[in-house]
Amino acid sequence: MIIIPSGKPKIWDKSPDIGSISANQAYTGTFHKLCQAYAKEFDSDYLILSPYYGFLKPDDFISETYDVRFTLKGVNQNTIQLAELKKQWQQLNRPETTLTILGGKKFQALLREIVGPTLLLNFPLAEAGGIGIMQKFLKDAVATKTELPIIKK
Repeated sequence: MIIIPSGKPKIWDKSPDIGSISANQAYTGTFHKLCQAYAKEFDSDYLILSPYYGFLKPDDFISETYDVRFTLKGVNQNTIQLAELKKQWQQLNRPETTLTILGGKKFQALLREIVGPTLLLNFPLAEAGGIGIMQKFLKDAVATKTELPIIKK
């Protein structure tokens, strides 16, 4: 299973009256779209992690935009809370032993807190540096059909 971040740009930025839309269409940023393409190429079973809604399946419908972000410390007063994220994860009842998380360093501690100590977490973009480098890695991986290396955290 792959977990991808939602991203700031959303469809409502350009089409404010569009109404409810599936999560896989709501997030329009370059990084999100590259993460989505990577997830579809290497493991069609993916979730979107939103700091507002929490874990979303690609076909879950969401009805409104938001402008909140996870921080290096994880959640804050404006985001979904850690207890709710843990509850959502447990309700998903996933059998995975390994999760691949496409995102930067701010997701490492947060995901570990959510899923607990037993799952192996793979952060293949953890050492990539900035967003431009992460995007290049994702674009190259999809173009060459070569999975990113495993970086356990």
